[in-house]
Amino acid sequence: MTLLVSDTGPIISLLLVGLFDIIEKLFPDYLIPDAVWKELTNHNEILPFKRELSILSQKSRIINDYYFPISGIDKGETEAIILCKNLNADILLIDDKKARQKAELLGIKCIGTLGILYFAKQKMIIHELRPIFIKLIENKRYYSKIYINLFLTKSEEFPI
Repeated sequence: MTLLVSDTGPIISLLLVGLFDIIEKLFPDYLIPDAVWKELTNHNEILPFKRELSILSQKSRIINDYYFPISGIDKGETEAIILCKNLNADILLIDDKKARQKAELLGIKCIGTLGILYFAKQKMIIHELRPIFIKLIENKRYYSKIYINLFLTKSEEFPI
């Protein structure tokens, strides 16, 4: 089974578009570091998602290793990278460009929110990406239009 570790941003994005369950469907064996859990519970936008937060509380893991900051990224991203390395996880779900680059330098395979949605479409868990991408934009989730349109084109959908 594939082990996934997630950062905060993708979870928030998936919650806001009503697709949090995609993580569980694609990667039933996933975890989040404690710093991500704390970021999520301090994020006012997602406090109404009590059921999902309850599920996430069971997925949280404390990083017992010496915490070292990775230059230019926040604690949640750093702990997600450390947890991924410590558990030899298969994939890191992360959107932040700098954090993703640092993780990839450490040999960690990364996927972002747009990528996981594209993967879900390939697995026929979702049928269309375009309405979801529009909803992400409406919820002020910022993704490169270049990548949005790349995934739409690959899915044979109209660009935005």
